[in-house]
Amino acid sequence: MSEQIKLSVSIVIPNYNGQHLLVDTITCAYNALDTSGIIDYEIIVSDDASTDDSFHQVTNAFPEIVYVKNEGNTGFAGNMNRGIRRATKELVCFLNSDVHLSGGYFSSQLPLFQDEQTFGVMGAIFDKETNEPQDGAKSPRIGLLKIESNKNIISSTVVLPTLFLSGANALVRRKELLELGGFCELFNPYYSEDVDLGLRAWRNGWSLYFQPMAKCHHAQSSTIKKLSTNKVKIIAKRNKHYLHFLHLPSGVNHLYLVKASVNSFVQLLLGKPLYLQALLLVFKELKPLQLERKNRLHQSLKKKALSIFQVKEAIDGKVPLK
Repeated sequence: MSEQIKLSVSIVIPNYNGQHLLVDTITCAYNALDTSGIIDYEIIVSDDASTDDSFHQVTNAFPEIVYVKNEGNTGFAGNMNRGIRRATKELVCFLNSDVHLSGGYFSSQLPLFQDEQTFGVMGAIFDKETNEPQDGAKSPRIGLLKIESNKNIISSTVVLPTLFLSGANALVRRKELLELGGFCELFNPYYSEDVDLGLRAWRNGWSLYFQPMAKCHHAQSSTIKKLSTNKVKIIAKRNKHYLHFLHLPSGVNHLYLVKASVNSFVQLLLGKPLYLQALLLVFKELKPLQLERKNRLHQSLKKKALSIFQVKEAIDGKVPLK
């Protein structure tokens, strides 16, 4: 354990008009670091063109904070990547501005990095108001034309493998994160970028874990709640299509789009146009998606990378840890 305490941590907090959240979140983060015995750390706030007084609130309260300001709003993936590029420590913690880490939060996570194949670990997320669990390990359901990623398996003591790490509270190795190129910015402004990152990590032969002993509390989607529900649904469906196109084998991914097209027209006849609206956004970005597969997604994977179907086998083959 003494060796693990020497690991250094960069906490990256994405922010967009979150001045009412940041001071409390950063205060909890400092306490979590100190009570976990981490002495080499930094906290980075990556600001996505906020129009509130976030900058002055943070820098006045914590002048040592690294504050990265962007002139234009890009969304979660782009904003996180800017913060990740500024990070200098061995591990990078993704921390939403509305997540409060508990004391000793990192203590149970650090030992998992003794295994060199561990890419990252996430903790257990509880609702701030009800204390009900919000997130657990993600069990995949993967078929020929389907990648389902949101089935929660809640554990109170056992460490479980997970398909992906929540973008709200993940601890990952910086070197491997940079090898993967960080988050895929095609997924901007939000949703499924963390699933994509998890899939790429597993396909590279690395492992991801859910550590229930590391606890935090989250007011879920406090920023997204302010947006149009219809817009959020369209982006969420578009990004699910992106995920399939990027990770299904060549040929199968195009067959998936054929199936999605048929389903979208059926939904349109049923009076649900948002399915077609989401799919049209995919076709609009088809060339960038093809380029992503060729130039970044596949080049960032090892030559003997796992297929999407082998990922489920790898996860199912992992033994839960006590």
